[in-house]
Amino acid sequence: MNVTQNLLRIKTGVEDNPIWRRFRRNISISVAGSGLALVAKLAQTALLTRELRIDDYGRVLIVLNLFVFLDSFFGLRVSDVMFRFFPALREQADKRALKGLLVLCLGICLASGLIIYGGVVILSPWLANRFYPNLELAPLFRIYGYTILFSSFSGVYEPVLRLHDRFTAIVAPQVLGSLVTLALLGIYFATRSGTGVSSTEGQSITAVVAAFAVGAFIQSAVPMIKALRLVRPFLSGVSIREGVQALAAHSRSITACLMNSNFSGYLKFAISPGDVFLLGLFATPAQLALYGLAKQLTAPLSFLQANIQTAITPEISSLVARRKFAQLKRLLVRYLMLTFALGSLLLVCATVLGRWLVLQFLAAEYLAALPVFYLLIIAAWLMLALVVFRPLALNLDLLHWHNLALLVSTLVVAGVIIAGKLNAMTMAYIQLAEVLILRSLFGAIVGSRLRRLAIKN
Repeated sequence: MNVTQNLLRIKTGVEDNPIWRRFRRNISISVAGSGLALVAKLAQTALLTRELRIDDYGRVLIVLNLFVFLDSFFGLRVSDVMFRFFPALREQADKRALKGLLVLCLGICLASGLIIYGGVVILSPWLANRFYPNLELAPLFRIYGYTILFSSFSGVYEPVLRLHDRFTAIVAPQVLGSLVTLALLGIYFATRSGTGVSSTEGQSITAVVAAFAVGAFIQSAVPMIKALRLVRPFLSGVSIREGVQALAAHSRSITACLMNSNFSGYLKFAISPGDVFLLGLFATPAQLALYGLAKQLTAPLSFLQANIQTAITPEISSLVARRKFAQLKRLLVRYLMLTFALGSLLLVCATVLGRWLVLQFLAAEYLAALPVFYLLIIAAWLMLALVVFRPLALNLDLLHWHNLALLVSTLVVAGVIIAGKLNAMTMAYIQLAEVLILRSLFGAIVGSRLRRLAIKN
């Protein structure tokens, strides 16, 4: 009996260890890359705030954030479709359906990018005049708008690179693009200073926006080229018509996945990142300041959560495609144990550090941010563990339960707004309740399905 158990333990270790090595390596790559990109962006901010007038700096932020906002609402999210179907079709060696999937997703990305950019080009004078009363923004929208034609393909190239274990091919261009933008800005401002022009007068924000456009182009074009090289075998040798016909058998599942994925994105806006936006509309500036400060103090846990989800999703997709449900169950249990231990340590550290920062360096009126911070940091701690259930639900076709949890949260936020009770504390309570109750129930449903599949297989 002991010999059998030891052999089983050895076999389990042989199967699971490669996954955990990849997982640790990819998290390290993502965290290091994100950290370097963040440092570069902070340097950009320091340079711009020093060299530009505050109005010009605000215009730069308007241009950069407009396309993030438009892509959130008008971009069709195909990354979930890629993670859900690409590994399964590759495992089945269905080359025709793989080409159909790639052509479909690339076509959606291209159409999305063209619609957003075309709309901005046509409507830029109206946008600049109607929303920002400044016609000088119109040409800036057109300059930076070129980047959406490449960044819109991130829904294809990021899943392809992650599923092929090419995390560096995503992270390195992100860091390089940020550094190139920083270098161009430094050269531009140094040149302007060398000509004797005042650093606070006559600055051309056109050059600044162009520098950001170059960096964004590098961040998108380089990984896109790498991803296309990886999927070239699937795109050659099969006609588009054959690919579309082969994919027709999966059309209902793909349509449901695409609809659920986009529905998730819209519903999620009410909780994050729409929480700050909604407080800005329906609460006082003081309440927004307290909530914004509390949310910034939870950044370490949120940062780790985003990088963990990036690394764990391709592993889950690959295991489901190979129907390794027992191995996936072990991965899930071990992940929950590790994140509980690591998350608890980060929770204590972040709580102590956050309280110390507020008490030592901020004015007395900011003490009211501490209760909000405590609620948000607990919610972030719980999400660190529960974040694994979203990609699991995606691959088990249970994303509608995730959307139901988000819908309930959205309705609660809407009810609080209608009642005129939205403030920093109520938003924090909604965030905590959403994770503690709704996300936990969602995780239990998904975990139960995984246990049944593990028993059957």
